Amino acid sequence: MLKILCVCGCGLGSSFAIEMSAKSVLKKLEIEADIDHTTISEANAFKSDIILTQKAFADVLNADASPEQIKRVIILNKLTDKTEIEEKLVAFLKEHNMKVPSHE
Repeated sequence: MLKILCVCGCGLGSSFAIEMSAKSVLKKLEIEADIDHTTISEANAFKSDIILTQKAFADVLNADASPEQIKRVIILNKLTDKTEIEEKLVAFLKEHNMKVPSHE
């Protein structure tokens, strides 16, 4: 099952908002995923296939990350924009040869 982590500074506000929007998108796309939210400082303790976050936190996550770890970070410009989340998730899945919904 796909594991998705939503990350922000405190692990409460924006990461939870991203999680709720992403859950809605995943439901629409009929993609099963284990999705959670956390703080930037705890993000690397989680094993995840995808990290959804904003640019400032992506820069911190990627600072000491391996090339493989960097590939799993999806940067969102508008944290709760379901269209942006859907486009970027589908692009990620295609790029990584993962199952993409046929009814895009």
